[in-house]
Amino acid sequence: MEAGEEVMKNVPIKSGQLLLLIMALSTFLRFYQFPSLPAGLEWDEVSAAYESYALLLHGTDRWGNPFPVYFPAWGSGQNVLLSYLNIPFIAVFGLTAFGERFSSALLGLLTIVVFYAFVKRWYGTRTALIAAFLLGTNPWHIMASRWSLESNLLPSFLLFGIAWLSYCYTSKYTYLLMPFSLFLLAIAFYAYGVAMIILPTFLVLYFAMIGLGTLRRSKSHTKEKTWPNMFGILLSLLIFFLIASPFFVFILDNYILHTTPSFVQHLPLTIPLLIASRLAQVSSGENALAVNTQFLLSGFHDGLVWNMADGYSPFGLVALPLVVIGIYYSRNSQDLTWHFEKPEKFQRCISYLSAVPIRRRQVHANLFLIWLVATIPMFFLFPLNTYRANAVYLPLIALSAIGMNGLYESIDKKEMSMVIVSMILVAFTLYNSLFCFSYFNSYNNDIQNVFSDGFDAALMQARSSASANEPMYVSDQIIFNYVYTLFYLKADPLDFQKHSRVTASDGVYHVRNYRNY
Repeated sequence: MEAGEEVMKNVPIKSGQLLLLIMALSTFLRFYQFPSLPAGLEWDEVSAAYESYALLLHGTDRWGNPFPVYFPAWGSGQNVLLSYLNIPFIAVFGLTAFGERFSSALLGLLTIVVFYAFVKRWYGTRTALIAAFLLGTNPWHIMASRWSLESNLLPSFLLFGIAWLSYCYTSKYTYLLMPFSLFLLAIAFYAYGVAMIILPTFLVLYFAMIGLGTLRRSKSHTKEKTWPNMFGILLSLLIFFLIASPFFVFILDNYILHTTPSFVQHLPLTIPLLIASRLAQVSSGENALAVNTQFLLSGFHDGLVWNMADGYSPFGLVALPLVVIGIYYSRNSQDLTWHFEKPEKFQRCISYLSAVPIRRRQVHANLFLIWLVATIPMFFLFPLNTYRANAVYLPLIALSAIGMNGLYESIDKKEMSMVIVSMILVAFTLYNSLFCFSYFNSYNNDIQNVFSDGFDAALMQARSSASANEPMYVSDQIIFNYVYTLFYLKADPLDFQKHSRVTASDGVYHVRNYRNY
């Protein structure tokens, strides 16, 4: 047997060990020097953490709104899902950097596991291992997992939702699971508002490609029954709209009606009317397509130090040519045999997918491509940066892994294919290693001032030195200085509401003072 074939033949046998090694490395990269790297806390992190604290203590946000579907926050709003997820972590670990960031690190690891399982289901073990390795060592994902920006939840929840949707429609329990197939995607609306653009586009493409007509095939052509499927789809859409409806009403109030309907006041949750439009703030009159073309050509680098370490690309060496190769092999996934390393593996795959119509199998094998296409409207609507474009990243990484495995399978000489794939992986490893060396050794020097590192120590020192009720002035050089003060003082939100003076101008809430601060 040839050397290359011998090596790759052993991959399925060792896949469990390889995955454990990848996860061990990924865990190290997310928890080494955690949570002190990055040093300090970013203002959105502090805001989201204090909202969790307010919800934990009183069931309201910091302004006193009960269970909001979107936080008024600074004035133009902030996504809520992270703060709700962080409530148990704040309860256990306290209002600290660890309590705020721990969920993001755990979610990053869970994303790698789900990513591996999803890719493996449709493209086989080797492709899944490559995908898990690329994601686990990816500069963007390492950084996103180590601090707690609420919008960084969107890629994970899109992945969870799409993977769950795929499983519901292709498992032997389809009739039971179909009504619940969309609930995770509905939750994604609360992760980041960009989902309002991506999810409707994705669902239209998904159901159009699957073809609702296939659900009405006669019994002589399929084992599926018409009415259970139609009922399951309708029930899934009903559950989807029930979960997402508060967010839809929020969009209706703030971007269409610009007022709050009377019935909203009787709900057990808050649908706030914001004093500023976040979309208007981020657009600021720029030509979105021109800005985003430049952003794309720069390798998704926006120059913001909190989004990427200086001198490195968010994707490392995930180059567009490799993605294009992945698209080619993904589109040619009708013949599923090339995805699997061993014929018996293919037979096992066919055994559990045999009840699934061929057209549906083909659509689900192309879900990463459909996901990628669903993100295209963003590039025409508003200027992007690294985190606003984060919904694009997982499908790009998946398609890169599919492209690498496709190259391996398409080259007849296995020694040559092994050499090519190994060289690509070595290049990825070297680049990502250089990033990690720079990140763990020097990144705090770049970020500490931006993230107001040391503010807590300075505040406590000033507090201990001041006499009772002596006025203490917090510099306006600290972005949104009041929320840092509330966070580090662990101030009760009710006390803040009673003893603060707040004004609003230019779409921003300005806290002039809180007690003697």
